[in-house]
Parts: sequence; C-alpha cells; structure tokens
Amino acid sequence: MVHGQNGTLVTTSSPANNSNASALYQDTKSGRLSPNNSLPLGGHKLNIASGVSSTTNKSHNEKAEAFAEAHRYRVETEAHAYREAESRKVEARAQRNLAKAERQRIHEESKALEAKQREEQRAELVIRNARVKAERVIAQAHDRANRINSRAQEEAEKAIADAYTKAERLKAEIEETKKRELAEITDRVQHMVTVGELPAIEYKGVVQRMKASFVCHN
Repeated sequence: MVHGQNGTLVTTSSPANNSNASALYQDTKSGRLSPNNSLPLGGHKLNIASGVSSTTNKSHNEKAEAFAEAHRYRVETEAHAYREAESRKVEARAQRNLAKAERQRIHEESKALEAKQREEQRAELVIRNARVKAERVIAQAHDRANRINSRAQEEAEKAIADAYTKAERLKAEIEETKKRELAEITDRVQHMVTVGELPAIEYKGVVQRMKASFVCHN
C-alpha cells in the first residue's frame, strides 16, 4: 500500500491478489481519504476501508495526544503562574501584616511610655503637694510653738514680776512692822525710866509664873 501526501494518490493492494488495486485520494486540508473514480475498483473494498480507518484512528490519536500535551502544558503554565501570583499575594499580605504589627507595637510602646510619664508626673505632683503641705504644717507648728513660747515667756515674766513685787511689799511691811515695834519698845523703855517702872518679865513656865507672883506679893 502506497500513501501519497498533499493531494496525491493512495494505492492499497491486497496481499492475496496484487493484480486488483484501488486508488484513494487524500484531501490536503482535512486529511481524509476518498476513492478515486478514475481508477478501476476491484473486489478489495474491505481492505481499503480498513486502511482508511487505521489511518484516521492514528491521526485522531496524534491529535488527541497533541491536545493533551498542549492542555497539560497550559495547565502547568497557568498553575505555575497562579502559584506565583498567589505567593506574591501571600507575601504582600504577610508584609502588610508585619508592618501593621510593627506599627501596633510602636503604638503600644508609645502608649505605655505616655502612661508611665503621666504616672511619674502624678507621683511627682503627689510628692510636691505633700512637701508643700508638710511645709505648711511645719510653718503652722512653728507659729504655734512661737506663740506658746511667747505666752510662756510672758506668763513667766509676769509671775516673776508679781513674785518680786509681792516679796518687796512683804519685806517693806516687815521693815515697817520692825520699825514700829522698835519704836514702841523705845517709848516704853523711856516711860519706864521716867516713872521708875520695872519691865514686866514673861514667864513661860507655870512654876516660874507662880514664883514670880509670890515674889511680887512679898
């Protein structure tokens, strides 16, 4: 059997009888085979149909394999492109999330530092207010202590002055009493001398007073 390409004849002969041969025409566009009417047809139509079917199946298999190969290549190419695109999306999303996490960390650190600074300022204010209050309390205590000391000093000075005045007045009274009594004694002595009167003797004991009374009577 001889096949022609691009519109040539395809001759198929039977192995049993080489004298009878039929010619087939192959279409250049579709690749289909058709009987050539210019050639004599023999009794080998079954062999011709079998050859055409075998050629057609082979062509279909080749086309199917080519289509499958092209489809597999397309699938691999598009899958690879899809993987690359999705990987880039995942990477970009991860980078965005990392940047967001970093911004969040910086924000949280800033908030923590601000809170710490506020608490430190509040602590300093508490200390400053306590110091001012303590200074005010101490100043009030000093004022009160000074008033107490001043009042104690005044009272002490007044008490000392009163005691001195009282003592001086008492001393003066004692001196006056002494002078008066001495003057009275002097006057009495002069009177005794003038009238010749003996001074009266005070006897403290009972026996002495009795003896004195006996002497006076005698």
